[in-house]
Amino acid sequence: MGKLKTNIKNIYSEKENEHFLKKREEWAVKIGRLFGIPIARGIAKLPIKIHPNVVTLLSIPFAVLAAFCFFNNRLIEGAVFFFISYVLDCADGTLARLTCTQSKFGERLDFYADTLNKALMYFGLWYSQYYLYEEWFFGGCIIFAHYAAMAFGYMFISNRTYKTVFPNLSSYYSAADEGILTFFFIPLIPIAGIFRLIFPILVLLQFISYVILFLIQKDKPDIKKNIKSIFKM
Repeated sequence: MGKLKTNIKNIYSEKENEHFLKKREEWAVKIGRLFGIPIARGIAKLPIKIHPNVVTLLSIPFAVLAAFCFFNNRLIEGAVFFFISYVLDCADGTLARLTCTQSKFGERLDFYADTLNKALMYFGLWYSQYYLYEEWFFGGCIIFAHYAAMAFGYMFISNRTYKTVFPNLSSYYSAADEGILTFFFIPLIPIAGIFRLIFPILVLLQFISYVILFLIQKDKPDIKKNIKSIFKM
């Protein structure tokens, strides 16, 4: 048992010249890294070198499968495929830092892949959870509100992370948190119609959190710079 604990600690601890851990992260990211770090370490030890961008691209097929399952109202299967995609998305950055292969292109690729993945999964959920119930307009408005809240946060908030009462958490409710709740935890609840009930609440909570950050921030946001950062320009 002691050896097992030591091995696990070695997996999640930084060794000499390694810099892949962050002291403060969102709880959703921590869940992803819990699985992503061992995967990244395993890939880094392979005799054949696999670039982190390959791991990023590998997350897309699983997100497509998740979207397909969501589209066909197979929410539990969709949640599983999303989680695989999410873990790979968390593993690519760790792998890049472990192998010193970080790049601007890789950062942009990760951003656009994540954007594509989420758009596909939102469409799948919109179709099965709203369109088929003749609530296509309501569902579309909620998804539009989600992206509007994201745009508001990126444009008008200088720093979307902040200190919490938990030493290792960088925020109470972030976009990553909303994402894993929307695509993983809610679909796993075996209650008919639960997604249509909870999803609007999650979007509202995200908007409220951004409004609070906007009102309490001390630094004036650089909107032009923030817009460029949205598109990773």
